[in-house]
Amino acid sequence: MDITHLPSRDHPVVHHVKPSDAVAWLKLGYRDLQRAPADAMLYGVAFVVMGFLLVFYFDRAPEYVITLSTMFLLLGPFLAIGLYDIARQLEMGGRRINLAQSLMSWRGNIQSFSLYVVLLTVLVFAWFRVSLLMFALFFEGPLPTIDSLVVNALRPENFAFLVAYFGTGFFFALFTFAISMVSIPMMLDKDVDAITAMITSFQAVYKNLLTMVCWAAIIVALTAVGFLTYFIGLVFIMPVIGLATWHAYRALITYER
Repeated sequence: MDITHLPSRDHPVVHHVKPSDAVAWLKLGYRDLQRAPADAMLYGVAFVVMGFLLVFYFDRAPEYVITLSTMFLLLGPFLAIGLYDIARQLEMGGRRINLAQSLMSWRGNIQSFSLYVVLLTVLVFAWFRVSLLMFALFFEGPLPTIDSLVVNALRPENFAFLVAYFGTGFFFALFTFAISMVSIPMMLDKDVDAITAMITSFQAVYKNLLTMVCWAAIIVALTAVGFLTYFIGLVFIMPVIGLATWHAYRALITYER
């Protein structure tokens, strides 16, 4: 699959990276957090607030859970853009972070980011529709309420449902990860369209499949730790992941004329 021409006349080149490089990216992300703790952890606080809001509405107004989940899935990448910009400012030798610039950094390539959000929205709603289809095809018995979902889903007769549900969920998560791994930092770094960025991201993941599996596993594990600490750990974990992802992008993609 050929990569389209970039408006900046720079062509992305995808590099091979080793699984051990994932640990190096985390170290660099942690180093950046130490250099700009207040600015980076502001984004971490935003993730914590999102988590608490989701739990609050899950307990008191479950009918809003899907809507809020969609909003959070779409808001997350924009929070990540700010973290990528902080890493970029530090990379350029900045001693003081321009927080306002990081908050509005997406405006530098607003057309591409807007298209990315539209495509991500379609993907999210496609997953919701497919998940409903999994219930209709495989779930035995009446559809459960949110409160009784876990208990009913774990019954032996719903084993096929669990396999189908989590199988399709894994496919959507894998696809989203593949098209997002370097596309967002790439659109921040270069004047590149969303389609080109997502194709390049997919190529980078495909070319470094083992390393990307390790990186995804690290992200999932660290996020789980954040959840187990009642979201408080996300104050530190999400900034480290976001800052580290910028360094992953730098390792995976270079440009040539």
